[in-house]
Order: sequence, then structure tokens, then C-alpha cells
Amino acid sequence: MIEKTKKYLNVLTKINYKLIIMKSTFKFFTIVILCLITTNCYSQYYTGQKVFKDKFPTENKDYNQDTYIKIENASGDIIVAVENTYTGKVIQHAYITSKDTYEFKYIPVGNYVCKYMWTDSKGKKRYEKDNSTMDFPKNQYGGYIITLTETPLGNLSQSGISESEFFD
Repeated sequence: MIEKTKKYLNVLTKINYKLIIMKSTFKFFTIVILCLITTNCYSQYYTGQKVFKDKFPTENKDYNQDTYIKIENASGDIIVAVENTYTGKVIQHAYITSKDTYEFKYIPVGNYVCKYMWTDSKGKKRYEKDNSTMDFPKNQYGGYIITLTETPLGNLSQSGISESEFFD
């Protein structure tokens, strides 16, 4: 009888260890899966990401110019492209997440406008361009701050542009 009890306890102990290992493994995989899901959901785009580097030329910066264009975004993600008005070429662009700020640095000598791309609440892509320009003369320090505010008609003087005009 004692022999049978020892065997029975031995079997129970092995089963108990297997259950503990299975529970630990389940907890581990649950944590790994949650981490993967969280990472996947929150890492699609980030402020400053160059989401269209295949559609725009290589970034143009002049490290001798201590200049900037700072964009303070309202609610809703947006892509901003800085275009040289003389050449019509985009010198820098960036994705800016909702309620975040991004600074385009080392703007070369020239005259520039910002172009904007976003998706509205109905899922339609929108493209606009500032009507006023920003001048960056030689040896200038500092820059411009553009604060995007969510209002029915916007807070900047802009004109609608086409998708092809945005990427030109």
C-alpha cells in the first residue's frame, strides 16, 4: 500500500509540474502576443517619419543656415512637405502625428511654401498648399512657426491642390 501511495504521489507531482509549466508557458505566450499586438497598433507611423521618400527628391538642407519651419499640429495626423517656390521641388517632408510638433531644420536660402496632405473624417484624402510664402535670406537665423488649428474653414490661407501637385 505504501508503495502504491508513493507511485501515486510521484505521478501527481509530475502532473502538477506539467500544469505549472503549461500555465507559465501560456502566460509567457500571452504576454508576447500582447506585446506584438500593441507594437503593431502603435508603430505604424511616427512624427518625423519620411513616409514618401520614394516620391520626393533627397532632402535638401543647408547646415550653414540656422533656420527652421516649425509645425504645431492640431488633432489628426498630417503630412507636410516644404516646397521651394523658385524650383517647385520639395526640399523636406515629414509625417506629423496628431497634437505633435515637428521642426524642419536647416532650410536653405530661398522662398518656400508648405503643402499639406491628410485624410478627413469621411476618409477622403485632402491636399492643400499655403497661399503665403516664407523667405529665407542668406545668413538668416530663426524661422517660422505654423500652428495648425482645427476650425471649419482652417486658420491659414490655403488653396486646394491635386494629389499630383502635392507630389510634384
